Amino acid sequence: MNWERYLELKRERHRPQNRFRPENEIEAKQALALGLIDIGQYVEYSLTLEPLLDSVHDPDPDVRKQAIRKIAEQRTPFSIRMLHNMLLDEDEEVRLYTASELDRLEGEMQKHIHQLRKKLIENPNQLEIRFKLAKAYIEYARLLLLDNNLRQFFLNKAIGILNRNIALQPNNPDYLFYRGWVYQMQGNYQKAITDLTKTIKLNKRFAMAFLILAEVYFELGEYHYVKWIMNVIPVKKQQVEEYNVHLYWKT
Repeated sequence: MNWERYLELKRERHRPQNRFRPENEIEAKQALALGLIDIGQYVEYSLTLEPLLDSVHDPDPDVRKQAIRKIAEQRTPFSIRMLHNMLLDEDEEVRLYTASELDRLEGEMQKHIHQLRKKLIENPNQLEIRFKLAKAYIEYARLLLLDNNLRQFFLNKAIGILNRNIALQPNNPDYLFYRGWVYQMQGNYQKAITDLTKTIKLNKRFAMAFLILAEVYFELGEYHYVKWIMNVIPVKKQQVEEYNVHLYWKT
């Protein structure tokens, strides 16, 4: 991946008024679908896809509902922030639809967690069920928990589960990756580096582990490591734009 492009994305991401500037048509399409650029910017790139945010205020109520549902179904920190911003929209229907989608997402995640916990009680030694529960806790904490204490509570629950799995399978790259990712979210960077580095040693094609490790070094200000990671990350040429968008909105 391109080191200069990475820094450009990070600079844009941390400006007071973020504005994603697509570098080519593929990035523009993805950014538009995620609501990162508005209709005016979209026209600048001579594309034809209608942005979700524009559809939110369509005169047709069904189109509005579908647009808000599509934003919710992205299930990313960026899309959830969009929904929270839309709770302040001038249009009452938009506010109601948005609140309904947030309630639906929370209900679905809580139900999923409850079902996994029930399965785990019935099968306490099933590593895969424990792993799914840990991932469910992580998703719930990342996306919907605005209160930091609650967020840390669920992230710590995920770490506890992952610790048990890793004790039994210390060389499982998936377990190590998710624990390293949680450490990164918590700002526990040295532990994150340890887990993510081991993940990469075990699976040199684990692209997401490279990306999260780059995020850790970026947050530490160790830019020479970020540059090295961007030069060796195992991303196919046709996937570069997808990962550029990921760097902007996923974290």
